[in-house]
Amino acid sequence: VMCVMPVNAAAESEISKDETVYVNADASGKQTKVTVSDWLKGIENSGSLSDVSSLDEVKNVKGEETFTKNGSEIVWNAEGEDIYYQGTSDKNLPVSMKVTYYLDGKEISPKKLVGKSGKVKIRYEYENHSAVTKTINGKQTTVYTPFTMITAAILNTDNFSNVKATNGKVISDGNKHIVIGVAMPGLADSLNLKNTSIGSNFDIPEDFEITADVEDFQMTVTATVANSDTLSEFGLDDAGDLSELTDSLKDLENATDKLCDGSGDLVKGIEKLVTASGKLKS
Repeated sequence: VMCVMPVNAAAESEISKDETVYVNADASGKQTKVTVSDWLKGIENSGSLSDVSSLDEVKNVKGEETFTKNGSEIVWNAEGEDIYYQGTSDKNLPVSMKVTYYLDGKEISPKKLVGKSGKVKIRYEYENHSAVTKTINGKQTTVYTPFTMITAAILNTDNFSNVKATNGKVISDGNKHIVIGVAMPGLADSLNLKNTSIGSNFDIPEDFEITADVEDFQMTVTATVANSDTLSEFGLDDAGDLSELTDSLKDLENATDKLCDGSGDLVKGIEKLVTASGKLKS
């Protein structure tokens, strides 16, 4: 979230900005297009409103407010209403995803896998690039932004059977398998859990795998949500000692199961996305 401030003192109010990043990726997980959607809210008065953004191809997607752009500054002619705008970015993402496919134990490209049959494994790996170095208890420690990655895929039962997931859950309704995985890349390193008693009790996932018996491999759209608020929601950022950290990790472990069990809204959204993807392609 970037800074937003009124240019005129008379226009000052509790203005905030919500920012969502949408990433189109190919079958291997490599980003192909990044679209950023910004919502300036809490605008009560008309006047000039200064925003800071590095986006290109900026456009107002809802209202009639106009703007001028000078480098990283966008000055909006506010009309007392919320402003919704979008733009594109060529910046590297703070967290990336790599998807690797295997057929009968051998790696295979997704293009070559289409139409094949056999034992298939799909491995999702997440890498956290958002790291800073901090001094904790006199030692230099690398701390990562605590992203939680939630990936969901819908697999047709005509093509996929015996579906299993590592660091995830599988829900089947007779027509489709809904597979949801959760990973938290960089969290174990940030908490320095390796080679500790706590680390041996809590396996914080950094990847997600799907295995299945497949006939005529076909795969539709998958979606991944990246969220950086998980630790604060479950109290891990307030853990002051080892006992508190252990309790917080238990809460996080339970919450991860709830994320998998209660991802109905995400699944419904993916079903809509799959249905609409054909129209989008046309």
